[in-house]
Amino acid sequence: MTAVRAALFSLIAVAGAASAAGQSPWYVGADVGAQTGRSDGVSGRAYAGYELGSGLALRPAQTHAVELAVFSLGLDNHGTEARAEGVAINWATLLKVSDKVSLSGRLGAHYAWTTSRDGDGWRQTVDRPGVLAGVGLAYTLTPKLVLRTDLTYMPLQLNPNERAKAPTLTIGLRYGF
Repeated sequence: MTAVRAALFSLIAVAGAASAAGQSPWYVGADVGAQTGRSDGVSGRAYAGYELGSGLALRPAQTHAVELAVFSLGLDNHGTEARAEGVAINWATLLKVSDKVSLSGRLGAHYAWTTSRDGDGWRQTVDRPGVLAGVGLAYTLTPKLVLRTDLTYMPLQLNPNERAKAPTLTIGLRYGF
């Protein structure tokens, strides 16, 4: 948990420095939610991103970005408590549907630490890299503030024989500088 907090602080510091320098492609955001199946607790993600632009004059308009994120997830582990924490790097795309609504997509890689507990104490911790993919909707509240909802698939290893595979549904805000 300390590593996740340190990474979150670093993301905020980088985004703050970008804002002070007047660089508009930077943004930060945070999401909260839960797995679509049973889960132990709330899931959350904090991220910072840099918009690369589209590079092409496509219709409908789209933007591409690179995001760095830290996350903490409550997981479905057949009745035992399980959590995952980790870091991720994503390629994110927004496809503009109207002036206020966009479709979003993310594809990336993560490194997660999953811990499951059964009864008296923590029984097993697994740390391992993996992939993630997500789709969602974004609604522009103001030119700098966007409301987002995402469904993210991120399979996580709970122990050598089990994986948590249920997607995570989140809602959150993104702030552009």
